[in-house]
Amino acid sequence: MTARLSEERAAGDFWRGLAVQTRILRALITRELMVRYGRGNIGFLWIVLEPMILCAGVIGLRYAIQAHEEHGISLVALLLSGYMPLTLWRHLTNRGIHLARQNIGMLYHRDITVVDTFMMTMVLEFMGCTVAFVVNYAALIAVNAIDPIVDYGLVCCGWFALGLLALSVGALVTVVTEYYEAAERFIQPMQYLILPISGFLFMVDWLPTQAQKIAWYMPMIHCFEMLRAGFFGNSVVTHYDIWYPLAVAGVIFGIYFPMIEKTRDRMAL
Repeated sequence: MTARLSEERAAGDFWRGLAVQTRILRALITRELMVRYGRGNIGFLWIVLEPMILCAGVIGLRYAIQAHEEHGISLVALLLSGYMPLTLWRHLTNRGIHLARQNIGMLYHRDITVVDTFMMTMVLEFMGCTVAFVVNYAALIAVNAIDPIVDYGLVCCGWFALGLLALSVGALVTVVTEYYEAAERFIQPMQYLILPISGFLFMVDWLPTQAQKIAWYMPMIHCFEMLRAGFFGNSVVTHYDIWYPLAVAGVIFGIYFPMIEKTRDRMAL
């Protein structure tokens, strides 16, 4: 009887704690939207419009100067399924740079932790990029610029897998940039070095056989291949393993997420 009461009490404490954390996260997201975008002009819409405009610009420029197909598939669909996930990756990973330091003012509140500010930032960026992706896709479908997605489930799997991978690397960046001041200078160069091998502008099947074997070890490529498999279906040959990027994300996240709160000790509150 005593054991059962203890279990019920523990379960009640868990759900109450979860409710508190949910309210904190919601309040932090609202505050961040107000601070970053304000109430005037387009305000909150900018979190969606910014990646959407950038994607539209890249698609429009490439469409104007290049053939409308690449290896027999629509160039617009190829760019949409490449540039928007790349935007998601860059937004989530780059926002980790000195994230704890940027939110130091909120850490004076007893109930707010560094982990809360980290999750608030990542959720906000993920939501903004996801809505921008949906709006871009809907607009291109409306003007018959691309064909409808063949498998929405695969597209969602690729998108969320890349989001989890970016989230884990965002945790790594958050920790490393607080512990090592000079690390910030290497983040952007690393992003540019990753760009040509990430898979956003090519498909694995287009590569020579030996290069395909090497590309298999790049976790981002699996996410892009899943997205392309969902976009084009059986009309293209794709190479991916959904568990590989998730496993890599789990390892990185498992190492660095517990260290996020410890970055508080690196700052003078």
